[in-house]
Amino acid sequence: MSFPPTDAGSSLRPIAILAARTVPHLSRQRHRWIVPLLLALSLSLPMTAQADQDDHLIAELQALRGSGDTSAAAVQRLRAIEAQTAGDASYPLRREILRADLVVLDESRGYEDTLAAMQSLRELADVNGDADTVNLMDINRIFMSHVDDDINRYIDQLNEVRARLSSESSPDVMEALERSYGNMYFDAGNFDSALRHQLAALEWAEKLPVGSVRARLFRLGTIAELYNAMQLPDSALDYVDRAFALGGDELPLQNRISLLMARAMALMQGNQLPEADLALSRAETLSLDDPSVFTAMRLGTARIKLLLAMSSPDDAIVAINRLEEQAKAQENSYYLAKSWVLRGEALMQLDRVEEGRALMQRALDFFESKGQMIDVLDGLERQVDTLRAEGLPVQALEAMERQQTLWVHLFRNERARTLAELEAHQSARELENRVSALSAENRAQQASLRAERLSKALALVLALLAALASAFLVFAIRRARRERDKLSDAARLDTLTGAFSRYQFQQRAVREARRTDASTGVLLLDIDHFKAINDRHGHEAGDAVLKTLVTRVRGVVAADAEIYRWGGEEFLVVMNPQTTQTVERDVVRLVAGIEDEPLRWHDTDIRLRVSGGFVRCPLADGWPASLDDAIRWADAALYLAKNEGRQRIEQIELTAAGIDSLRGQTPVDFVQLQDWKRRDLLQTRALGRGALVNAADDHHD
Repeated sequence: MSFPPTDAGSSLRPIAILAARTVPHLSRQRHRWIVPLLLALSLSLPMTAQADQDDHLIAELQALRGSGDTSAAAVQRLRAIEAQTAGDASYPLRREILRADLVVLDESRGYEDTLAAMQSLRELADVNGDADTVNLMDINRIFMSHVDDDINRYIDQLNEVRARLSSESSPDVMEALERSYGNMYFDAGNFDSALRHQLAALEWAEKLPVGSVRARLFRLGTIAELYNAMQLPDSALDYVDRAFALGGDELPLQNRISLLMARAMALMQGNQLPEADLALSRAETLSLDDPSVFTAMRLGTARIKLLLAMSSPDDAIVAINRLEEQAKAQENSYYLAKSWVLRGEALMQLDRVEEGRALMQRALDFFESKGQMIDVLDGLERQVDTLRAEGLPVQALEAMERQQTLWVHLFRNERARTLAELEAHQSARELENRVSALSAENRAQQASLRAERLSKALALVLALLAALASAFLVFAIRRARRERDKLSDAARLDTLTGAFSRYQFQQRAVREARRTDASTGVLLLDIDHFKAINDRHGHEAGDAVLKTLVTRVRGVVAADAEIYRWGGEEFLVVMNPQTTQTVERDVVRLVAGIEDEPLRWHDTDIRLRVSGGFVRCPLADGWPASLDDAIRWADAALYLAKNEGRQRIEQIELTAAGIDSLRGQTPVDFVQLQDWKRRDLLQTRALGRGALVNAADDHHD
């Protein structure tokens, strides 16, 4: 490859002529500097022209890369630029050619060829001391070659790259790192970590010097899909709208199709099925201009999900057959397994429950073997919902238990991965601080030769810089923890105890159609003197107490009872319909089960004592069966139990006068509850052995 002739060489002739004509008229002593100056100027002109040519080509290559264009015209322009480039071209130009090559030829190049091209660019960057491009290629290689069933290995490799980075790393490197973390955590089902990294990647994408809009569009679309997986459709729709606003009329076809699919799935979760059908139909129309079979399979999967949500299993099976044929033709095991999950759900809707469950289980086993945990979670969620809709609560509970076990497993993996990631981040900061400290020490030693006072000043500056760096690190860690806690609010399970979260109660318990007989039990429990346990034995002991309480409650109540962590040391237990005597007996047994045995913590016994408020839902015949109202009554009863000396369960029962007078009302606090009791509108009764002990103490007094 060679450049075409330029006019730079011809520009030397007038300068040489000028020098020849000027020299004879100059004094040798006074003007002898002019000739060297003219000669230097004549030599610099070709280099200036070459630099201008390089800058022009680099700008064109960056525009080509930033557009993401893979058309034949883009390939032709890339080849033309390569033909203009000499073999000894500057490193920046050669680097931009290789980076543009990776983008423009992305769809036409195979996997092995892409890895080879990335390795060539890495080697070129390494020879030229370009650490940023070396790190960028390592990150892209790790993500491109990762497999979900060995995700920890590849996350460890990302951590190794992260340990090499410094605060001076380019936005390209940081965006690629956060994006790769986010996508890999997403595939592994670690939604909190995935969302944290995807949001960080979105921030870095705004700082990219090339391709910022394109990168932000992909991040916004991925975040929308992530919120759909987290069952937060409103947030998903918000990010879809942001992407459409950013792309406007110039939004690329593939982005537009993906965003319309994300919108359809979010609307489907919100039960806005006609609107979801409209969005998906628009995506299907646009896909007629997209020859990608992968796009067709994604759209086919989304259409099947919508048909199943519309309770159209026969139409869904027709679409499933088409998806299965496409997957087999492409030898795509992932979408083949997807078709099994969806066919199983359709068969269950057609009352072929066992056949459908077996097919879904086959797909779930495949996804789990491949480490594709997001698909396992999605399949279990679909299995639970379908079994409930078919009136099979026992089978639904089995699927929920497997789902809960998987959530606990994923949380433990996520915690370990986050710790490893933080260690890599800390190693990078320590290395950077160590290099800075050594450089500063060297400067201080040199300065000490000139003045002792300057040496002391430099030492003081270094100390201040170290303090600022430490303060910044503490701030960053605290901010990360706040973000993690904020995201944990959306988790469906309490990660410490394994009980359902309050969010899960709002999503599941409130919207479920519960039976309205008067024997459904609502019990609010609070651990007595929990703060004292924390203060005396430490927070780890407090955590152990919380987990032990949940374990003991589960060991006593019926299998279909539900326990939620309501806040701090408060827990809500919803006992499903039984006879009145059975429910109240279970409450007494539950308290005994909690308090009988102390918790052994190291060499100390910690005794568990609880207070609680218990009501039946509804409180009286003919009253509306509102769980929200029942919980407010139980909460007031809980505070009454606290006020009466703790270690007791206060049960509220309405009198005949109260049934008529208090209809539609709930107590503001236990003071109002006591007032209604004095007015003979209700009665309270203490349950549990603690109440008997307190009563005996009062009698002796």
